[in-house]
Amino acid sequence: MALIAALRRTCCTALEGRLPRLARLYGNSRTRALSFLSSSSNVDHVGKRTSSPKKWQQTRGFLCSATRSSKLEAWEVLREQLQVCVQAGGRQVQVQWDDSLESTTRYSCTWLRYHCHCIQCKQAHSGQRLLNPLSLPATQEVTKAWVDDEDRALHLGFAGEPDHVTVLPLGWLWKNSYSEEHRRQRAEKRRPLVHQNGFPEISYKKLQSGNKSVLLRWMQDISDYGVSLVRDVPTELGTVAKVGELIAPVQQSIYGNVFDVVSTEKPINAAYSNVGLEFHMDLMYYESPPGLQLLHCVRFNPEVQGGESVLLDAFPVVEHLRVHHPEDFNTLVRVPATFHKIHFDREYPVCMRYQRPHIVLNPDKEVIAVNWSPPFEGPLSVPEDDVEPYYKAYRRLVQAMQDSPLKKERRLEPGDCLVFNNRRMLHSRRAFTLAPGTVRHLQGCYINIDEFKNQVQVLSTLVGDGSEARRVGNHDFF
Repeated sequence: MALIAALRRTCCTALEGRLPRLARLYGNSRTRALSFLSSSSNVDHVGKRTSSPKKWQQTRGFLCSATRSSKLEAWEVLREQLQVCVQAGGRQVQVQWDDSLESTTRYSCTWLRYHCHCIQCKQAHSGQRLLNPLSLPATQEVTKAWVDDEDRALHLGFAGEPDHVTVLPLGWLWKNSYSEEHRRQRAEKRRPLVHQNGFPEISYKKLQSGNKSVLLRWMQDISDYGVSLVRDVPTELGTVAKVGELIAPVQQSIYGNVFDVVSTEKPINAAYSNVGLEFHMDLMYYESPPGLQLLHCVRFNPEVQGGESVLLDAFPVVEHLRVHHPEDFNTLVRVPATFHKIHFDREYPVCMRYQRPHIVLNPDKEVIAVNWSPPFEGPLSVPEDDVEPYYKAYRRLVQAMQDSPLKKERRLEPGDCLVFNNRRMLHSRRAFTLAPGTVRHLQGCYINIDEFKNQVQVLSTLVGDGSEARRVGNHDFF
């Protein structure tokens, strides 16, 4: 009875989303723990079956728990439920994980062959695929399927490859199932975008502690809310790069590694003057515009009038447009804008141009990117019939931004470092007036969006709950 109770408690813990933490009790990484899950029963084996629809999920979670002996007992429960069969004349393999219909998954034999985990097809240490598709028969057909109790993986024999056995860990198969049910479940688990008044805050001293859980919480705030304010950052020049390097290496751009936002007589960017800036994203003329932008307030005299920073989440704004003006929304999805930076009268001459739509969707019609930078828009270059609809939709979107109740405004103080997602958050600035002898001086830098997303997911796996970073605006279909 005590063993059964312990099994239930561990299963519940896994189902509540703490699987990676349990995995670390077994090994040094989640991958190692998941590899231990990879197994099933012999295809020809038909054992006693249970009626619980969640039995496989529970047992799968339990295989990542603390003791090896308990894992072995959980495996015995699992292998009595599992059934594997070849269907459609060898073109498909079905795995039924337990008694419930929703636990049944089907896999294309071609998909299975391309994802073989054997050492000839996938390098063990790097995890990289070695398979050359042209080395395979033109069509794939499974001739035999079984599950090995030793490595707990699905094994497949294919026609035309008598000397090769395809190996697929069961835990990997379950996790990567592309069935509609699994895709729906993964979408439901994705953390939704979060909106709140003000900015999540954290002290620089706390971030410097090196505590990975603290760093994760900070980065998840940036991921969840699109912005975070780091307080009490030393005002020495160049410190903004040190804040950024807590996440990843600083991204080089045409403005260098670190740039100074200070009013000058002949600015190479309107931001380097005292004029107001409308909502925009930086460097949209890059193929991969900066992901995170950091703005560190070095000096901001109280006598300076204006200069407040304003942020607005672009994603709910375009969703508002989709609901209330679907035709205009679809126009901005379909018709590409031109973004450019052409400026030769500077130390580092620039001539860059990129064409992309303002709104990007994935095949599920979810917004995965917004591209908005009016100061750097070049001449529209589209078919004649698209010109008027484009500018009509463009005006609608500007109006939606202006009317949005989600704006966040703050006058930065010396020591404040604003960190925000440049691929999600629009930013602007109030015009300001400098009294004699006063200064408004910010320093900024960028972090690549993929480097940021990687760090969130690595830390989440190692010290968090294993949840993936939400949509960060980098055009990723996931």
